[in-house]
Amino acid sequence: MRSVVVGVDHRQPDLPRRAASLVQSLGGSLVEIVCLWVDESAMTEPNGFTVSVDPDIVMSDDRYAADVLNGLNRSMADVGLPWCAVRGAGDPARELTRVADDVGAAMIVIGARRTGLRGWATSMVGGTVAGRLVHDQRRPVVVLPERTPGDEDPA
Repeated sequence: MRSVVVGVDHRQPDLPRRAASLVQSLGGSLVEIVCLWVDESAMTEPNGFTVSVDPDIVMSDDRYAADVLNGLNRSMADVGLPWCAVRGAGDPARELTRVADDVGAAMIVIGARRTGLRGWATSMVGGTVAGRLVHDQRRPVVVLPERTPGDEDPA
């Protein structure tokens, strides 16, 4: 079974479902969707523990990511493909690459960069995740545009 790694972004909660729909439209029925949520406010120490860079945030694998996992469970309930959720920490491009390498992913699917001043500032400082992935990957990177309220669900 091949894997497709999907970057999970709370601003685009339907992205994993849209990625599954894309895979199915391309005839991929023997594909597992690996949904990766990267906590940019945390980092992984050399000993493997994930810690928050914000001392006011207490890290707990159970409670801290519960909202993200609950949202994924609702969104992916009836997609018709096997899927799993993985949590990463730190740099999204690096984590997407690491997980894609770990699972032997056929491709990486991410959402388009965020709009507005924050998205512009982020891309000016560190570049976009998509831009960094496209230049550093051995596998295809698919960037799905944001959906607007009038868009139909392709599934």
